[in-house]
Amino acid sequence: MNRNEFENALMSTIVEYISDQIVLRYMDACKKAAVLFSGALIGYADAVRSLKELKNDGWELTVVMSKAADEVLTKERIQNDIGPDAIYVEGAPVNGRQIIDDNQFVIVPALTINTAAKVANCISDNLLTNMISRAMATGKPIVAAVDGCCPDNEVRAKLGFKVTEAYKARMRNNLEAIQSYGIHLTIDHDLCKKVNKVYTASFDFPVPDGDLKPAPGKKPGPKSEPGLKPDPKGPHKIPKPVCSYSTEMIDSSIKLEKKVIGRIDIAKNARYKTIIVGSDALITGLANDEACSRGITIVRE
Repeated sequence: MNRNEFENALMSTIVEYISDQIVLRYMDACKKAAVLFSGALIGYADAVRSLKELKNDGWELTVVMSKAADEVLTKERIQNDIGPDAIYVEGAPVNGRQIIDDNQFVIVPALTINTAAKVANCISDNLLTNMISRAMATGKPIVAAVDGCCPDNEVRAKLGFKVTEAYKARMRNNLEAIQSYGIHLTIDHDLCKKVNKVYTASFDFPVPDGDLKPAPGKKPGPKSEPGLKPDPKGPHKIPKPVCSYSTEMIDSSIKLEKKVIGRIDIAKNARYKTIIVGSDALITGLANDEACSRGITIVRE
C-alpha cells in the first residue's frame, strides 16, 4: 500500500467511524418496545432472562398485561422480575393505541393459544389484540415467543396437555398465519437475540450497488423464517410437527466488495454466519467487535 492509498484508507476509516457513531446513537435512541403479556406461563423464566438482557442493552420497555396475564403472572411479579419502565394492566385506564405509536417495536413474550388464534383470524376484541393489530397496521416490527402456544412444545406434553391431532393442526395453522402476516416467531430462550436481529434489520440502510454479492458457489434464493422449513407447496408450510422457532441464521455467507468494513456493514448483514471481504480490505476495530458480539466470522479472500 503506497502513501496515497494509505491516506485514502485512513480518511475512509475516520468517515466510517463517525458515520457508525451517528447511526448507532440514532438506533440506541429508538430502542423502545411495547411488551405485551397475554398470560402464558410456559417459557416465562426464559422470557424474563431475555427481557432483562434487552434492558441491559439499553431498551426501554413498556409492559402491557391482559386480564389473564394479571391473574396468572400478576403485575407485582412482572415488576419485580423485569423492572419495566412502565407497566399497565387491561381494565385500568390505558391507551393501547398511543403506547404502540410511542414505541418502535412490539414484543409478545408469552403468546397464548387464545391470542394466537385471534390474531390469526384477524380478531381484535381486547386490549392486546387491538394493540397487535395497530402495530401491524402501522408497520411496527413484532416478535412473538410461541412457547406457550406451540402444540409441539415438549414442555406441554410433560405438563399433561393432551389434545387431538386435528386440534394441534389448527394451532400450527394459526402460527403459520401469524408468520405470514409478517410477525416474527421465536422461542423465549432466543427472544433477546431475535429482537435485536429484527430491530437491526428494520433499519433500511442504503447499500451502494456492488457492495454486496452472494458468496462464491451460493445462489440467492427465497428465505424462510426460522422454525418453518421451505416447502414446494407454499412458502409457509410446516412439514412436520417440530416446535423449533429458534434464531439460527438461515444464510451462510455474503461477500462485501468494500475497501473499508465498518460496524454498520456487519450490523446490516447480521443474518449471515460468515462475511467475506477482500484480501486488502481494512476492517475497523468496531466492525471486529460487532462481528464478535454477533457470532459472525469475517474471512479474507
